[in-house]
Amino acid sequence: MFVPRALRLKGTRESEKAHAKALGSKSRSTGNSNAKELPQTSNGRQDEVNRAGTGPQYTIPAITSEHLGHLVCGIELLLTDYAYQDKEGAQWLQRHTREIEGQKGYVHLSALLEHSNISSLKPAATQISLQRALREQASTHLELSEDGYFVRRRPSTYPLHFVPSNSFDVVNDEGLSFWDQRTIYVEPHTRDLCKTPAKVAYWIKEHSQMRDKWLPVQAVHTLYNSCAFVVLSGNVTHQGTWQKWRALGKPEFWKIITKTEHTKRSEEYVNLLKEEKAMSKQAKSHSTSPQTNSPAELAETTTTTTPAESNELATRKRKRGKKKKKEGRAVTEEAFEAETPVNGLSGEQDLDDDVANRSRSADRGNEATIPHDAKTARLEQKNTQEREKTSSIG
Repeated sequence: MFVPRALRLKGTRESEKAHAKALGSKSRSTGNSNAKELPQTSNGRQDEVNRAGTGPQYTIPAITSEHLGHLVCGIELLLTDYAYQDKEGAQWLQRHTREIEGQKGYVHLSALLEHSNISSLKPAATQISLQRALREQASTHLELSEDGYFVRRRPSTYPLHFVPSNSFDVVNDEGLSFWDQRTIYVEPHTRDLCKTPAKVAYWIKEHSQMRDKWLPVQAVHTLYNSCAFVVLSGNVTHQGTWQKWRALGKPEFWKIITKTEHTKRSEEYVNLLKEEKAMSKQAKSHSTSPQTNSPAELAETTTTTTPAESNELATRKRKRGKKKKKEGRAVTEEAFEAETPVNGLSGEQDLDDDVANRSRSADRGNEATIPHDAKTARLEQKNTQEREKTSSIG
C-alpha cells in the first residue's frame, strides 16, 4: 500500500510483512485469506507494529487565536473593494469566483491556500484551519457557505457606499488619487513583519485603536520586509483627525505617516543629497585647480584659440624641432670628427700621408712605429729612397 509522505512524517509506518502480504493479495481472488493471515504474526512482532504506528515524530505548532486572526485578515485582503477594482486582484477573483446555489462571489478555500497572503503564514494553513478561523474569529465582512468550503464578501458590505466604481480614476483638486488619500506608510516594531501582509492588517485592526471609518484595511503593499504602504478605507488627509489619532501612539513603537508626507519627505531628501553631491564636487574641483598669481597668468590660461591658430602653432613647433635636431646632428658630427683619431686608411695617398707623418715623428726623436703590413713596408722603402735621392742632389 502506498503511504503518503505526510503520513510517514507523522509516524505512520507499514510493516514489511504486512506490505508483502498486501502485494500478494492482489493476485488472489478472495480477500478473506488476507484477513486470516494477519493473526498468524507472533505477539512480539504485532506489538512492534502497533508501537511503530503510534505517536507523531514532531510536535505540531499550536493554532492560537492570533494565528486565526491572521488568517481572517488575509482572507479579507483578498475580498476588499480595492481588490475587486485593482487589475491584478480583479483577475485573480475572476479566475476563482464560483456560483453556489444561485449565489455569486464565492471562492473555494483551496484557492485561498494558494495565495501568498495565506501561504506566507506559519504554521501552514489548511482548509480546516480556515474554517475554524472564519467560525471562531467571525468577520463582519465575510460569509462562509453552508458546506463550509466557500467564502465570499457579505452582500450587505459590498460595495462600500463611499467607494466609487471607478476609484482608480478619481483624483482630487490637489492631484491625489482616491486611494492615495487613504494610504499610510508604516514601519512596524519588528523588521520582518511587512513580508506577511496579513499580519500587518491584523496588527492595525487589533492594536492601533483606529477609527472604524478607516477599517477594514483595503490593501498592504510591501516595500521591504520592514516597511509598507497600507491602504485604509477612510481618508487620512484631514490633519485634525489624523493628528488626534497619532497622539495615541498606537501601535506602540510603530512609525506611521501619510503617503503624502512620505512623498514630500522623500523629495526633500533626494534634493538634499543632490545639493550635497554638487557641493562636494565643487570643493573637489577647487582643491585640484591650478593657482594663478597674476592677472597675466589668468588671462593666459583663459585665452582661447581657433582651430586654424592651433594648427599653425603646432606646425611652427614641428619646424623648430626639426631645425634644432639638424643643427644638433651637425655639431655632433663635427665634434666627433675633430676628437676621433684616424684609425683606418683608404687609398694610397692616405697611406703616404700616414707614412710621412710617422717618418717626421721618427726624425723628432719619437719612437718609430713598426709597420705590420707588407704594403705599408714597401711604401716606406720607396719614400726612403726618394729622400736619399733628394739629399744626394742637394
